[in-house]
Amino acid sequence: MFKQIFCCLLLLPSLLFAATPNVAPATPLPDADKLLVQIVDGAIIPLYRELQVTANTLAQRSTAFCSAPTAESFKVLREGWGETLLAWHRTDALMFGPAIADQIDFTINFTPPKKMIISRLLTDEIPLTPDIIAKAGVGGQGLSTLEFLLFDRDKNDAEQLASFQGDMGKRRCDYVQAASTLLHTQVQTIANGWLQDSNGYASAFRDAHKGNATFANARQAVDLLVGKLYQSAEKFSKNRIGNPLGKGIDLNTEGKQEVLNTSNAYQLEAWRSGYSIQIIRANVEGMQRILREGGVLQWLRDHNAREVEKFVADAMQQRLDNYLKLPLPSADPFELIKTGKGKELDGYYYLGNDIQMGIRRQLAKVLGVQLGFNDNDGD
Repeated sequence: MFKQIFCCLLLLPSLLFAATPNVAPATPLPDADKLLVQIVDGAIIPLYRELQVTANTLAQRSTAFCSAPTAESFKVLREGWGETLLAWHRTDALMFGPAIADQIDFTINFTPPKKMIISRLLTDEIPLTPDIIAKAGVGGQGLSTLEFLLFDRDKNDAEQLASFQGDMGKRRCDYVQAASTLLHTQVQTIANGWLQDSNGYASAFRDAHKGNATFANARQAVDLLVGKLYQSAEKFSKNRIGNPLGKGIDLNTEGKQEVLNTSNAYQLEAWRSGYSIQIIRANVEGMQRILREGGVLQWLRDHNAREVEKFVADAMQQRLDNYLKLPLPSADPFELIKTGKGKELDGYYYLGNDIQMGIRRQLAKVLGVQLGFNDNDGD
């Protein structure tokens, strides 16, 4: 039954796209000044404020935990890590401007972590500080490294807590504390790029309709945003759920595309902690807020001159709503895939493709955005 439902969902985008009139987009964008301000003030800044708060809370909880590593403080610390992880993933479609300056995004969530770097830092005698961790490279810092230090599937909670106690546990605790402090600093750098802006990137985005050193016009800013929305949708539907379920597409030895038929739970992001589906949902929550609170969908409804814009806005909103209404997995996603029960997660793949194609064939089309190659494409 589920297979039939998913097949119908796959056909739905084609029917919707066929119903979308093939008309040239209006240019320039009307009321672009209001739209750009709403995107920044209604969506981008609130998302980064929340990330800033969670990263600060995580740093504080790491300090509290290391001063008294108890079962309760360990639970609170790991929850703080999870809140920061999800806040970061809600900004997944905002990988431009301050978020990628000097490749700072890699320092926040480089995955998978480099075990050799982490092991060396844990066994060295040099004091662990944020600066030392930063110099060790992206593979030994950020959210993924903290997950490695805080979660271990081969140990129960008591055994994991014990690894932070006593003389042997102090170094591991120092690592978590320094890495959390460094993470907060890096998040603060990105957030400040938007929040503490007097004449910087946020102003340039808001005033793109006037033309400036960053954006030639409003369309360039909108093109960038929609392109990143598409990249994020492709990333989570392909890399974060499609490949682990064995539904991804790869190049074979002859350079031809072929469907992957082998599932692999270890390809899930955040598989150690069990947050794999939660981060995908966070990706979609971020998209929803950018399009809804950022005013993009309402702008389309208000500028329905060709009687297609409202249709596209409503269809996009329905896709996002449907995704977030998917039932939470009955068990840990890692265990479901590992034990051959990954079919329960199929909806997250199929509806993810629906969102991806909706952005490509409807949203980008009606906004006149040309989607080219992106970070997920091959050579």
